[in-house]
This record gives sequence, structure tokens and C-alpha cells, in this order.
Amino acid sequence: MDNYKLCFIIAHRYYRNYESYIKYYVDNINKFYNDSLIIIVDNNSKYLDDIKNVFKNYTNVLFLINDTECKFELGAYKVGINYIIQNNLLEKYEYYIFTQDNFILKNKFDFNVMINNNTLASFINTLISISSDYNENIFNVLRKINMLDRINDFTMCCCNSFILNKIKILEFLDMTKDIIIIYRRESEDCERYLGGIIYKLNNYKVVSTDGIMMDKLLNYNRWIVNLIDDPVKERFFVKKLQQKNENTIED
Repeated sequence: MDNYKLCFIIAHRYYRNYESYIKYYVDNINKFYNDSLIIIVDNNSKYLDDIKNVFKNYTNVLFLINDTECKFELGAYKVGINYIIQNNLLEKYEYYIFTQDNFILKNKFDFNVMINNNTLASFINTLISISSDYNENIFNVLRKINMLDRINDFTMCCCNSFILNKIKILEFLDMTKDIIIIYRRESEDCERYLGGIIYKLNNYKVVSTDGIMMDKLLNYNRWIVNLIDDPVKERFFVKKLQQKNENTIED
């Protein structure tokens, strides 16, 4: 029996011309952890009611709208965290899971592994950094959190998706509160400095639930995987690449 409670904070953007996996994701959460809170933070979808109507009878699903200047994953996560804090919910949940809406829970992960190992911050997938991909924006964030001199010690936080223990939520918010992301390229920068943030929050240890994000290691292809029908038994979370950005056509 699980002796922990979880909160999932999902960065969401819905397009009618892209397949949505959010119902499957939520149903899996409820199948594996039926006392979880699920917060879907929407980044201003034009047809959000399509999705909200799907969940009208779900009692543990909450929709928030990201009306802040900071968008994409990090903006959505900060909106969700601020809701948790403002409603005095922080201590209620042991771990907070932050993912994109197309990086979904496929198989049950036993969070007792993290509890027993005293893991306070975990990547879902890591990705090896390429030094030429780093720019001054990334360096500035890492410099501000005193992690620039350790840039070779950590990996990327693939897809800006990760897990935090409740005792690290406020520290994470403080480290990211001034960051503003508007464009997809800035979100890609975020994967790199989040690597340093998650590494620091976990007492300078790299931990991930699903290893390195490489198709040959994951045993599935992120471009063609069918998140619903393909079993992908070897992984807990599974990613479907959709390549949406601020220029994606809405209809």
C-alpha cells in the first residue's frame, strides 16, 4: 500500500489539429494513485472547453489558466505552485510531478524508491548537454544560482519535466521566480538550466526515473510512439514529440 500522496502539475496547450493525450494521462494517474490532485495549467488554449468538458465529472482535476507573462512549461508550473501555496496545500502531498501534457504516465512508478533514497528532486529523463547549445541566457541563470562553475556535473532536464519533494517546492519557486519564457527557444534554454536547478535541489546528485532520453535506450521511438496503444513496459513516463511552439496554427 502506498503511504504517500502525489500532486501532478501538467503544462497544457490544446490544439484541435493535434492529438490530445490528457485524458489518458489523467486516467492513468487515477488508476495508479487514486488520491492524487491533478492540476492542469493551460497556456491559453483557444478551445479549452473541448478538454474541460471531458473532465466535468472528475473530482480531483483542477484547471488553471496561465495568465502570467511566463509561458510554456515553467510558466505553467509556477502558476500551479502558487495555487498550492495560496491554498495551503503544500504539506498535503509528498511529491509534485511536473510534466508536459504529451509526456505522460504510462506505468506505475513506486515513489517509495525516492523516499527510501532520500531523493528530493529527480529528472524524469536526462539528456546529455552539448556545450555549443549553451548561451548567455543559460549562463546568467546558472550564475545567479551559483551553479555555473558546476556546469559539467549535471545533465539537461529533458522536456522540462521533473519531480520535486514538497520540501523543495519553495526553493524551486524562489530560484525561478524572475525567469520569463515567451518563445520555444527560451523553453529549450530552460531544459539546460533546469538541469542545474534540479541537480542542486537534490543535494548535487543526478537521479532520474527513466534514464537518458535516447530512443535506443528507451526502447521506443518518440516520433512515432502511440502513447495509448503501445505497451512500452520498460518506462514509467513516455514522451510523444509534437514540436508545438508559439507559431503553431491553432485550427
